[in-house]
Amino acid sequence: MNIVVKTADGKCIVRPDTTWEKDAEDLYVPEFVNGISFTPVLFARVSKPGRSVSSKFASRYYDSVGYGVLLYPEDMIDGSETGFACASCLDHTSFLTAPFFSPDTLGKEYHLKAGDKEIFSHAEGTAEMVEKAIEEATRFIYIRTGDLLAIELQPRKQLVSRDEESVEICSSFAENELASFKIIF
Repeated sequence: MNIVVKTADGKCIVRPDTTWEKDAEDLYVPEFVNGISFTPVLFARVSKPGRSVSSKFASRYYDSVGYGVLLYPEDMIDGSETGFACASCLDHTSFLTAPFFSPDTLGKEYHLKAGDKEIFSHAEGTAEMVEKAIEEATRFIYIRTGDLLAIELQPRKQLVSRDEESVEICSSFAENELASFKIIF
């Protein structure tokens, strides 16, 4: 199982399943990391394997959706060709939690908070977004049953630094709490 990511700038990358934190457990940041950035994502669970899937048929390739957040250790993103790849592999940094929802729930409100401050909200998720992302990703990547396809909804933004020691992240979708976890330095 992989996490296929369509980045905010339209590229497709793959995060390993070791980054998936499906139970929203607290993240204890390694000592070599001084800052964490984030990007919220709309994701879909792949229900059928495929390559070169047209968006016309993409609805057949996923069965549920959800919202989550991808975390990036900024210290590892040094501008080199491998920096971003390394940052995308840090364990427990893909918070894509259950429950998954029916695709017809798209368009409802998603909220992401850091402490008491809302840092992102979104209600523009559509099946077309997911299906276009499936088409684009499968130009390069063979998707398999169980993979997750995540669509970044904004470019990375700074979330927390070692100076702050910890922050609690809470998210909700369609009035359902999705995740609540702490990032602890």
